[in-house]
Amino acid sequence: MSLVTPVHVLNVAQTVGAPVHGRAGEYIGRLHDVVARVLEAGDELFPPLTGLVIRMGGLRSHSVFVPWMSVREFGPTGVTLASSRLDLRPFTRRDGELLVGGDVLDKQVVDVDGRRVVRVNDVQLAPDPRVPGGWRVAAADISVGSFLARVVPRWMVPSVRNRFPANVVISWDQVEFFASDVPGVKLRVDHTNLARMHPADLAELIAELGYRQTQEVLSALDDERAADVVEWLPSEVQAAVLTSLDDEKAGDILDEMEKDVAADILADLPREEARDLLDAMEPDEAADLSRLLAHAPNTAGGLMSTEYLSVGSTLTVAETIKRLREADWLPDEMPYLYVLESEPDGRLIGTVTLRDLVLAEPETRLDSFMVREVITLTLDMSSDDVADEFTHYDLVAMPVVDDDGRLLGIVTVDDAIDVLLPNEWRPRIPRIFH
Repeated sequence: MSLVTPVHVLNVAQTVGAPVHGRAGEYIGRLHDVVARVLEAGDELFPPLTGLVIRMGGLRSHSVFVPWMSVREFGPTGVTLASSRLDLRPFTRRDGELLVGGDVLDKQVVDVDGRRVVRVNDVQLAPDPRVPGGWRVAAADISVGSFLARVVPRWMVPSVRNRFPANVVISWDQVEFFASDVPGVKLRVDHTNLARMHPADLAELIAELGYRQTQEVLSALDDERAADVVEWLPSEVQAAVLTSLDDEKAGDILDEMEKDVAADILADLPREEARDLLDAMEPDEAADLSRLLAHAPNTAGGLMSTEYLSVGSTLTVAETIKRLREADWLPDEMPYLYVLESEPDGRLIGTVTLRDLVLAEPETRLDSFMVREVITLTLDMSSDDVADEFTHYDLVAMPVVDDDGRLLGIVTVDDAIDVLLPNEWRPRIPRIFH
């Protein structure tokens, strides 16, 4: 539910600088900023106002805090307090306090509904329909008119607003603000709206954000979702994004990524930085990546992934399906099961599609219906030759084998497509196996 109404809306830029008077009408100072609470559950949707920061006049001018309960009237022409007694101690920011003017105006935020990064030119405040006398942050105003109204002389503001109405307004529950823009203060910003976005959309947003904002978003996501987002980023951005995080978080993200993509990222880093990230990963995952990094990036060994399924040739269909059901891990897509002469690292002798496996009788052995003519790649085959092989044979995945025919990894068709496409096109191509 939006709190924005046509009648009762105030702009922060319009109220800042307005005179503040005491209960008897005496002049006290001018409004310096408006304080909102972003600390408790639900505050981030429409933060409630908790007080005002007033700039006291005189030679020793300083700012003081006035709690909202002491405010009698609040409007664009001024503020009237319910009492003339003030706490004259200088204002000191506390955790959960957002200075709506100082912290939000001119800052980058995310328009979740519009899936874009925007700059806030003004902030709209509205009465809280659930709390008598209460006010909340209602919307972010990104219109040109609101920006011009802040930079022209005050007497020109009405004409500017008439000519450039504030018609580009985003309800605050669709705004993602960044706590990193307010260093040193704890704010409740968990980025649940961003976490629900498609990784491709979120990756486009991150590419427009600054260093601290990107770090904040990825740190707020669970490791699996963060890995999906990083995979959708342009290749030239991926390494920079991961190195902006602490090693532990970056290592957790690499653990969840497709191994061939993670290897490409680490290959672009200086050796010491890559080693630090490998050390932060789970040992088994790091070992797989280290083996991939041993191969040149422009070869089949550099393109391949170690995430595949292999089974022994003497297994029956029923035994194979039981093993798949009990497996700790399965890839998202299974174009083929790779059949080995003997497990765990025997010679590759055939492939079985999931369709053929399901249609076969339960007691049938795999070696009785597997495809024995397997097109394979070698570790040192160039990436261009790999792409040619995919084009020629029209396959979705091809195994990489050593000189003895033992299975080392697989190259998928989207890895082959990447070889043929310019860098800027790659994130736009559907990922079949990623």
